[in-house]
Amino acid sequence: MAEKILVVDDELLILSVIEKALSKEGYKIIKARNMEEFIISLRQAPFNMLITDVYMDWNTADGIISEVKEVSPSIKVLCMSGSADKSKKYPFIEKPFKISDLRKKVRDILDELS
Repeated sequence: MAEKILVVDDELLILSVIEKALSKEGYKIIKARNMEEFIISLRQAPFNMLITDVYMDWNTADGIISEVKEVSPSIKVLCMSGSADKSKKYPFIEKPFKISDLRKKVRDILDELS
């Protein structure tokens, strides 16, 4: 069964790029651009991975992560931003990123033992 990844970002272009790049690798992608979509997407849990923007108008990465961990406690997390503190407790990828870098990072994180 395909690994399921929840992608949360308030930029539609970023969501589309990630969906296209990771769907081609066989992942099932669930996208959320705002709080309403996020709440709806949580009903599709459990997820193998969460990819979330660090800064959004309607929430923060920490808020998103804590809510997702309630429905998917063992979820792997990848944070992304164009201007974030890289010393966070979760793996990080800086925007803009190369598709190949994103794919590799996602696979590496999913392959890590918990």
